[in-house]
Amino acid sequence: MLKKIKDWIGTNLDVYKVESANDVGAGLVRHIWKGEETATQVGTTLTAQIMNDLQKGLVHTLDTTRTVGTNKDIYEVTLTGIEEFGVFDGLKLLIRIDGENQFEDVFLKLGGTEYQIYQLKNNLLDKVDKGILKDKKEYLLNFKNNSFVLSDSTLYGSQKGTALEGNRLAEILGLEFGGNIQDIGNKTKGKFYYDSVTKYYYECIEDNSLTYNDTGKFRAISNKPIMDKLENLFEIETKTITIPNGTIKFTKTGKVVNAFVHLQNYKTLMSYNDNDLISSYPPNFAPNPNYFNNEFAIISSEKNNINGNTRLILRKDGVVIWGTSARQYYELKGSAVYCI
Repeated sequence: MLKKIKDWIGTNLDVYKVESANDVGAGLVRHIWKGEETATQVGTTLTAQIMNDLQKGLVHTLDTTRTVGTNKDIYEVTLTGIEEFGVFDGLKLLIRIDGENQFEDVFLKLGGTEYQIYQLKNNLLDKVDKGILKDKKEYLLNFKNNSFVLSDSTLYGSQKGTALEGNRLAEILGLEFGGNIQDIGNKTKGKFYYDSVTKYYYECIEDNSLTYNDTGKFRAISNKPIMDKLENLFEIETKTITIPNGTIKFTKTGKVVNAFVHLQNYKTLMSYNDNDLISSYPPNFAPNPNYFNNEFAIISSEKNNINGNTRLILRKDGVVIWGTSARQYYELKGSAVYCI
């Protein structure tokens, strides 16, 4: 129930005048209320009904004392004045649990009477799950039809369709919740934020004031994007490029690439100059710049079986060969491994 309380507004609402001494006594003043006659706004008269209905709409926070009956948990509370009202439909109690429930039959003892507590499951009332009421946690109960119903909003995400308590989410993630990425304001490194566009959570890895998700500022911590990244680690893609005297095969597993070079010609000896380009990179196979100029030794079969120090080098434009000057080869093979 809602009842707006109004004040009296107007002039000369209270009038005091001296009446006959025979009526009120010599020198006394008689009070005459003129509100209904002169008020521009009639005030609210607070009746017992109004005040009682207001009290019935309150949520009463109570501590419980847990005892155990025959295959049942009993949580006893004290609510001063309930005897005068009686336990009524719509009574709301926020109870602080004294010990986890060990049974499915759970009762609230109020005013000496035990009332069973039910839980809504698939839109039907059912007994509460064993262990769902956690020690020191608070739960909202609504009284209806001679029993209490446990509110889903205070189940802290312990069941499908129930709300997850904010600080429990922070405990699970090991980070402090900072708000929404799209909100205006500073984002703090080490806190996590919700992206209303992707519907995922992200850790802030660098202080910023952005209102959009920048991968350089935020790192995904929700299961879905993380699982997507893990699945990408097992995705394999291969590109084979034919080059003079052989092939170079690029095999990408996730972000790791193996570039295998095989050059062979036993009829006409092969010769190369230092820094000759063997092959450019296929699209999406170029190395991370941190791998540029890394060298990888390869196996060589030279004229007269002289083993050389031939190697592959990753350049910005592609894979080059080195250590070949003034040499002739029957076969060259080897791999360069890098991340993109």
